[in-house]
Amino acid sequence: MSRYFFNLRRDVETVSDVEGEEFQDIDAARLSAINAVREMAAALIKSGQNVPDEHMDISDDYGNLRFSVSFHDVVQNHLKK
Repeated sequence: MSRYFFNLRRDVETVSDVEGEEFQDIDAARLSAINAVREMAAALIKSGQNVPDEHMDISDDYGNLRFSVSFHDVVQNHLKK
């Protein structure tokens, strides 16, 4: 199991995940990140707010950025279905 950290980034501001979460592999972490962004975007839309141009940056135990998930990309991909 590996620990991944889910940090929220908007422009130059970042809210760091200091606890992280353990996953079997990076694919499981990616799926969790996409689902988390989907839920956050849905909550914003339901409350009548715009979905900001934010990203969830996922890093490993060593602080290396492994991948980013764009809020806008998640919403656009969901609408295509």
